[in-house]
Amino acid sequence: MKTIFATICIGVLLSGNVSADQWPRAGCPVQGELVHWIADYCMLTLETDDEIAASDCIAKELAIASKDKCDAKLHYKSSMCRIVVARDGSGTIEQCVADRSFVGSTVRNGGVGAQQLGPGDNSRPAGSTRR
Repeated sequence: MKTIFATICIGVLLSGNVSADQWPRAGCPVQGELVHWIADYCMLTLETDDEIAASDCIAKELAIASKDKCDAKLHYKSSMCRIVVARDGSGTIEQCVADRSFVGSTVRNGGVGAQQLGPGDNSRPAGSTRR
């Protein structure tokens, strides 16, 4: 059962097509889909970019996450900020949480493996740079 649940979670992450909840709602300062925040949190804590390696963590966190999606996303963003601030030694957790541009790659790309294209660019994969 655990393997089936993890497989379903990975499928949702890979699709990049989840729900309208991906768009910021009024009153929630944290954009993105909860499952994407959880995936980014797990991959950060495990120090991997492999969603398969993080699947057990993702399944566990999905099971214990707050039912209030905004509160849950804020929890995972705060947790990620704690890790990054402790590691980098710059800024504060509060500044990090308030920074709307601080998101993991899964949140930024709308799913694992999803492509994010720049304005007028239909060929550049997410994460690549122009030279």
